[in-house]
Amino acid sequence: MRKVVSIRAATQYLRGPVRYVGTTAGSVGGGVGLVVLSILFWSIFYGNLPDIPGADAIESDSAVPGANLVDRIAKVCMIAMSIYVISTRWSLTRSLAKGINVGAMAMLVLAGLSALWSIDPNATILRYVSLAAIFLNCFAISLAGWHRQRFQQLALPPLMFILVVSLVVGFISPESMMEVGDDLSLKGAWHGITLTKNQFGMAASLGVIICVNRWLALEGRTIWAILGTVIASTCLLLSRSNTSQFATAVAVLSMVLVMRVPLIRRRYSTHVVVAIAATILLYELVVQDVLPGAHTLLAPVRSLTGKDATFSARTMIWDIVKEHIRAAPYLGTGYAAYWVGPVQESPSFVFTYRMFFYPTEAHNGYLDIVNDLGYVGLLCLLVFLISYMRQALQLLRFDRNQAALYLALLFQLMIMNMSESEWLSRDNTFTVFILAITCLSRALREGRLQAHSALSATR
Repeated sequence: MRKVVSIRAATQYLRGPVRYVGTTAGSVGGGVGLVVLSILFWSIFYGNLPDIPGADAIESDSAVPGANLVDRIAKVCMIAMSIYVISTRWSLTRSLAKGINVGAMAMLVLAGLSALWSIDPNATILRYVSLAAIFLNCFAISLAGWHRQRFQQLALPPLMFILVVSLVVGFISPESMMEVGDDLSLKGAWHGITLTKNQFGMAASLGVIICVNRWLALEGRTIWAILGTVIASTCLLLSRSNTSQFATAVAVLSMVLVMRVPLIRRRYSTHVVVAIAATILLYELVVQDVLPGAHTLLAPVRSLTGKDATFSARTMIWDIVKEHIRAAPYLGTGYAAYWVGPVQESPSFVFTYRMFFYPTEAHNGYLDIVNDLGYVGLLCLLVFLISYMRQALQLLRFDRNQAALYLALLFQLMIMNMSESEWLSRDNTFTVFILAITCLSRALREGRLQAHSALSATR
């Protein structure tokens, strides 16, 4: 009896107080299937926590360990349940697949094909299965039952769990939540219950963005949105991650402009969105010296972040990775096949004697994409960004609040990838973004259906 009650409670939460949108709501109602998919989605966050029984934490995953039994069962269940939902809603699947982000699908296909030329096929296949399972799960969630705030309903609970538990444990035992180290970037910084301060900062950043969006949209109880913003902002400050703080500031500013400034709402939303995206990409070109001599162009931004033009002074790591890119510039050396751990068989072992430590990533997502998938992968990434932004701008006509949130998440991730490797990763940040990709496509489809129905009714 208790199990039945819990399932009903979870289903009611996932349905929420807002009515379903579109003509397919009845045929794909929430139900137990959506609850199972949601639990599997939340299990990804559990698996990314360090020192948890059955978890496959991000850092240990970088060494490509043999997947433990719990991890394997979770992936099999995720794939099996997703395929079941997709197959039983085939008509809707085909309709939604037509509007899915073409760049994201191209990157996913290319990553899988890269096992054919990968320098470590086993590592590529192992990590690709995890990535594909996450994509399938998120896509199935967008099919299993629709609500315009489905993204917030699924993304916010695990993020707030991480943040709240970190604050509670930190209040009891502050030392256990702090990074080890005395240098400027680590001293006094919190990593929370995640592995590093950067992961903690990114989780807090996502929490701030989602809660502020709800606050600005005046949807639901304002007090909960304010409380969530305070909790997430506190964690963001405790992480001392300047890049996360700057990314959050840009994302929140974009939402304020698009949602609350009347002149921009009426006439200049597209101009503002394109300008922000172009500035971020321009800055990335400056960071990587693709535009030499342009550093003075964004000197005010550097002064705001308190860092140099690289955001994190990781140019030596980037130089070594660029040396490796020259060996296979067009197709790369295989998805996730370079950073397999400090083993002599891997080309990345060079870091252990050139820098005397192993960084586990290039600390630049754009550079890691080129390293893994070559310039073809970078082109797919560009198509992905343009397609995502185009869809979000189209959604502005139907649901400005949700569109502003999706755009803010894009800006946050674009900035984070200047100093962290998040594109096509299996961690919490990109998992949330994968959900945003699928929910954005579904929201746009439902908005168009609703507009078409309204137009037909007036004729």
